[in-house]
Amino acid sequence: MIKFGFQSSKYNSMTLEQELDFASNNKIDFFDVFFDGFTPNDIKNVELPDEYTFHLPIGFAELSSESQKEYFDYINEKKPVNITIHFCELTYETLEYICTQVPDTKVCIENTTPDVHKTYNINYVEFMKKAKELADEKGFKIYSTFDTGHAKINGFDAVEYAKKIFDLGIDIITLHLHDNDGKNDSHWAAGSVYNGINFGDVLDLFKKLKYDVNAVIEHWNNNYNALEYLQNL
Repeated sequence: MIKFGFQSSKYNSMTLEQELDFASNNKIDFFDVFFDGFTPNDIKNVELPDEYTFHLPIGFAELSSESQKEYFDYINEKKPVNITIHFCELTYETLEYICTQVPDTKVCIENTTPDVHKTYNINYVEFMKKAKELADEKGFKIYSTFDTGHAKINGFDAVEYAKKIFDLGIDIITLHLHDNDGKNDSHWAAGSVYNGINFGDVLDLFKKLKYDVNAVIEHWNNNYNALEYLQNL
């Protein structure tokens, strides 16, 4: 089952509470809290909806262990459906450490643009192949967050690229749905780009799965229009 959700954003001039109200009024299935410009301590008194996911801040893997602990404690307290982190900043050692710190939460690794790792100089699929081997060896599990817009900028067909991830034996349990001009990570609304990403084909692929997929409508305006468009595909 595909579940649709909105994401918090520092670009829409709304507080997190206002974003949550907007999401609730639009009857979304879940909400994605993106820690972008705020930390768990800043929102400890905010009441979250029944179902939510977390997107860790850009650069999380490079934070001090003390700074990371604030997030780990919040994750272990709130127990989100899953958390997302960008692949390009992760070392394999840091990935293992994160998974051990939040043992009851599914850790999803997202494809980014550009499609190159900062340290290893390899692409996302290559990184995930080795990460899967490490996880199998060490006895933990990893998941994928598949970003359609990033795949497009990197020159990939979304459906064929998703299949490459599945071929590694890795479950994609989170989607980031947005479009662009193929050059800039502009996060335009799904369905708003002429001859853009074929979101119908993307969703058809994921509708066949036997597990739930959290599909984040990941842009900063026209969220309701995108939700309506995607639900009707």
